[in-house]
Amino acid sequence: MAIELNKAGYERAITMIKDELEVEHDSGNWDEVAPTENDMIRYLNTHSLAEYGAWFLGVDTDADAHDKSKFLYPFGDFNVLHKSALLLIQKDAEHHHHSEVAAAVKRLLEMIEYGS
Repeated sequence: MAIELNKAGYERAITMIKDELEVEHDSGNWDEVAPTENDMIRYLNTHSLAEYGAWFLGVDTDADAHDKSKFLYPFGDFNVLHKSALLLIQKDAEHHHHSEVAAAVKRLLEMIEYGS
């Protein structure tokens, strides 16, 4: 499993923060608002895999290119970017030595904290 930064997801997150679009600043509610498997399937029923993938900060480059499971580290609920998701991603990415993802999350959190 080779995990890299999903550039499409990272760019989407940057745009959402810079344009002040739907950023939830609550830092402790990700477990309550994270998309369920059913939410993911519903989203994929009306959006492309690329649109779906743009809600994730990690991508497994060894996975099947047409499989949604190649995307890791969701940062939103398909409507809103959640700071609580970013905090969990940072911790998990650091733990698994996904340094590119962890560094990107650090930059996103700084943008939220200090403005773009």
